[in-house]
Amino acid sequence: MTTRKSPGVCADDCRRFDSDGVVCLRSVLTADEVGHLRRAVDHQIAGLHQSRTGYDFESLARQVWAPGRGVDTGAADRFDMARMKDMVGADPLARPLQEEVPGGGDGLFFYDVAAWKHDLGVREVAFDSALPEIAGHLMQAAYVNFWEDTTFVKAPRTRQKTAFHQDLAYFQIEGDQCVVVWIPLDPADLGNGVMQYVRGSHRWGETFAPNVFVSQTPFAASPEKRCPDIEGAPGDFDIISFNVEPGDVIIHHVKTVHGAGGNASDRWRRAVSLRYCGDQVRYFDRPGAIPQVGVTHGLKDGDRLLAADYPVVWPKPWPGLRLAGLYGDGS
Repeated sequence: MTTRKSPGVCADDCRRFDSDGVVCLRSVLTADEVGHLRRAVDHQIAGLHQSRTGYDFESLARQVWAPGRGVDTGAADRFDMARMKDMVGADPLARPLQEEVPGGGDGLFFYDVAAWKHDLGVREVAFDSALPEIAGHLMQAAYVNFWEDTTFVKAPRTRQKTAFHQDLAYFQIEGDQCVVVWIPLDPADLGNGVMQYVRGSHRWGETFAPNVFVSQTPFAASPEKRCPDIEGAPGDFDIISFNVEPGDVIIHHVKTVHGAGGNASDRWRRAVSLRYCGDQVRYFDRPGAIPQVGVTHGLKDGDRLLAADYPVVWPKPWPGLRLAGLYGDGS
């Protein structure tokens, strides 16, 4: 891990992103920046059963596939998990997506969102690291809005895979000038569930319905088509992955199809995902998109993302300006 972040991306990185829909950049974040995210994630996990936004998808998957059993999400109420179970049950193509773990596994597939609203360290990475400028260059954007952050953690011996999916239809946006930055907080490879990407899928000209992560089942409210069954025929697709270390980042286009295996190893796989939008994106209350947490804007379809919920993080009004302390609750 470097002591200082890279100032940007080179022409080869931009060409690779344009052709493949994904690029891995090495040693972008500093040790301090990775530390900010680790502390935030550990805090989120510690509050799992008291959080309204934190879920264990490993536990939920067991409940979803158990006939006649309800779904217990603790204090979390962002999703209607009982309805999700009904959707999966009504889907004739649905099947468990689980890794084989020798001796069985009872791991943790942790999910949470919107840490930036209350965690200064997350804002320092999302707003004031090298990432906003890098995102701007990859998108060829005049300016960059921060959209949101999401946490994905797979503990050792976690069987649950992440169903292959495309991000666009999860978001309330129109336009595809949007990137997702996957930030590993532990060394990650195929053995512990690093992300996998279908190279060039951002150029398919398709928008796919969101799925429920623990199954390929699409959200019933989405008018978009079902994502292809990539898990069922992986050899038919050009799937790539990267072995990464803390400090590295993987950045994919919002229309690049991606997924992940479980974590059959004895190593943790903690990661944070940051999403950035360019100046060509407009707000769109998309049917089937996941409702965001704590948004207060009054944007209408077709509006630019000019609201405090979507801070403009690049370019800065003047060099050296730190934005993190100007948002959130200051913690």
